[in-house]
Formats: sequence, C-alpha cells, structure tokens
Amino acid sequence: MKHLTFEERRKRIVRGAMAAFAKSGFKGTRSRDLAAAAGVSEALIFKHFPNKRAIQKAIIEERIRQTGVFLSPELKAAPLEKAMTDMASRILHLSERDPHFMRLLYFAGLEGEPLAPMFFRRRVTSSVGEVAGLYRLWARRGWVRKSVDATLFAWTFMGCVYQLAAARHIFGVRRVSERGGGVAERVAALFVQGVRT
Repeated sequence: MKHLTFEERRKRIVRGAMAAFAKSGFKGTRSRDLAAAAGVSEALIFKHFPNKRAIQKAIIEERIRQTGVFLSPELKAAPLEKAMTDMASRILHLSERDPHFMRLLYFAGLEGEPLAPMFFRRRVTSSVGEVAGLYRLWARRGWVRKSVDATLFAWTFMGCVYQLAAARHIFGVRRVSERGGGVAERVAALFVQGVRT
C-alpha cells in the first residue's frame, strides 16, 4: 500500500469509524473494531484521536464537508414545485449515498452519545432555518399561505422526507406508495397542495 499522508490517514479512520459505529453502535464498538474497519492499527487511531468524542466530532466535520450547503442559489431561485422536489431529492440522495450515517445518528441518539445533538446543532438546525427562510420568500411572492408557520413547515417537510429515507435504509421498507413515480416529486406535491395560496 502506498504511504498515506496524515490527512489521508485521518479521513480513512473517520470513514472506517462511521462504518463501525453504524454496524455496532458506539457502546458496542471497540478501538480494535475501529482499527479493523479503517485498516489501520489501534495505535494510529489514538495518534489521531484521543477518544471517541473526538472521532464523533471529526465525523460531523467530514459529513458537513461532504454535503456542502443545503440550499443552492439555483434551488432558492427555482419555482415552488421544483424547489420542493429538489429539496426532497437532496435529502433522499444524501441518505442513499451514505446509509451508514443515518444508522450512526440513530445509534448516537439512542445511546445518548453527543454526535446526534452535535449534528443537529451544526447541520439540521441551520438547514431548517434555510428552508424556513425560503418559505418566507415564497410567502412574500404570494406562492404560499402566509398563515403557515415557516419554521414548522420546514421541520415538517424535512422530517417527513427524512423519515421516508429512514424507513428505507434502517427498517428495510422498499415501497412507500402504491403509485409509481418518484417519491420526492410526490411528497413535494403533497406539501405544495397544503400550503399553496
């Protein structure tokens, strides 16, 4: 194997840790499990990370780096139906691209680990704020009802799509509707019908 840089080894450990934690949870994963998943020695893990919390923080940073901004300028400028479909598609795509992360968040929440609250503070809350801001913009344009609480709309829409992704990737539900077509488009249409002016 070629010699990896410090940063390459660190990323390898973080990705291995994500897979190991997603498989066995935080309490069930030992340092040797992390080392095996990353393909490195236990000593190397401790050279990069003094404890599991430091690894959890690095996982959050890596996930945020991988996913980038939630709402792109193009999405913010899109018509209502397209923007909502694109948001739902983004959530579903990110969960499909990395199903380990969703399992890891569930383990973190259930085991009382700090990763889940860290992720919610750093990523989810800001994304909900962005979607709420976009809803307010749509309300000013007259596209949606002003009487709907923008923050509640954002939490509800994102939570619905996220739960559909969880049903698929954690609980093995393969079919969430009797109708054909894309789930993102159908969920977006359902919400648009509820908030359109």
